[in-house]
Amino acid sequence: MTVSDMLFQDDFQANHMSNAEIINNRRVINGYDDGLMQASPLKHPWARDIFKKMQKNNWVAEEVSFQRDYEQWINNELTENEKTAFERALAFASNLDGLLTKTLSELIKPHITSPEVSLAISRQVYEEALHVDSYSCMIEALGFNAEKIYGLYRTDKKLYYKNKQVLSAAAKIATPNFKTGTPETDQLFLEACITNLIFEGIFFYSAFIIFYVLGRHNKMPGSREMIQFINRDEDLHVSLFVNIVNTIKEEQPELWNDQVKRTYSESIKAAVEMEYDWGRSCINDGILGLTPINLKEYLEFIGDMRLTALGLPKIWNSQNPFPWIDEMTQGNMIEVNFFEGKVKEYQTGTLQW
Repeated sequence: MTVSDMLFQDDFQANHMSNAEIINNRRVINGYDDGLMQASPLKHPWARDIFKKMQKNNWVAEEVSFQRDYEQWINNELTENEKTAFERALAFASNLDGLLTKTLSELIKPHITSPEVSLAISRQVYEEALHVDSYSCMIEALGFNAEKIYGLYRTDKKLYYKNKQVLSAAAKIATPNFKTGTPETDQLFLEACITNLIFEGIFFYSAFIIFYVLGRHNKMPGSREMIQFINRDEDLHVSLFVNIVNTIKEEQPELWNDQVKRTYSESIKAAVEMEYDWGRSCINDGILGLTPINLKEYLEFIGDMRLTALGLPKIWNSQNPFPWIDEMTQGNMIEVNFFEGKVKEYQTGTLQW
C-alpha cells in the first residue's frame, strides 16, 4: 500500500514532515507519494526536461498530406516488393503502439511514485495514443484494407510470434495483486522498464528504416513525414526510460548485479535478432538501398546504442550503414499548411529534434 492509499482516510492529524523531507524521500518507485502530484521542487529534473520537450513536439495526424502517397500506390509507382515491405512495416508498427499504450498506462505508470516521472509517462501515453490514431489515418488515407493491416498477425506466423513475445515480456507484472516493494517485485518492474525500452528503442527500427528508404527515393513522402513525427516522439520515450532505469539503479543498486546485467544484455541481443528476422521477412532480398546485410548492421548499431545507454558493454561494434539517416531524423523542416496552401514554419508540430 502506498502513502497515497493511506492518506486522507482518518481524521486530521498534524504532519510535521517538511517539504524538503518529502522531496528527499522521493524515488522513481517505492518513494513517498501523497498522490497530489507536487512536481516542484524536483527530485528528478531530467523527467521534467523530457516532459517539456514532449510538449514542444505537439502535432496531429491531419498536418500530413497523403495525396501523393495515394497516387503513387494506386498508380503502381512502387514495386510489389516495396508494397509488401510497406504493408508489413505498417502492420507491426500499428500493432506495437496499441500494445504500448496499454502497457504504459495499466502496468508501469501505477507503480511510479515520482510525480515528475509520472507526468512524463502520462504524456507518453497520450503520444502512443496519437500514434495509434496516426496509423489509422494513414491506413484510411491510402485506402488500405484495415483487416489486412491490423489483422496480419492472424495470418502471418512471424508477426504472430513477435506480438506474442511483446505481450509475454510485459505479462510478469500484469497480475492483479502485483506491487513493488520487495527485491523480487522491484526486479520484475525494472525488467518491465527495460522491456519497454526494447519495444521503443529496437522493435520499431526495421519499420522506420523501410519508410525512410522509400522516402529518400521520393516514394510515399507523406508516410515518411508522419514516421518522422513518430520517430521524434519515440526518441524522447527512449530517453525517458533510459533515465528511469538508470535512476532506479542509483536508488536501488542492489537490483543491478552481474547476473542481471548479463540477463539484460542477452535480452537486448535477442531483441536485435528478432527485429532483424522480422525486418528480413519484410524486405525479402532488399528494396532500393536496403538489403539484409545493411539492415542487420543497422539494427546491431541500434542495439549497441541501447546497451551503452544502460552502462552495458557493446556486443557488435557495428557502424551505422545509413549516414544519411540524420537528415531524416534531425533535419529542420518547413511545412506547408495544406488548408491555406502557404509555407508556414511551426514552433510546435515541426520536425526539429
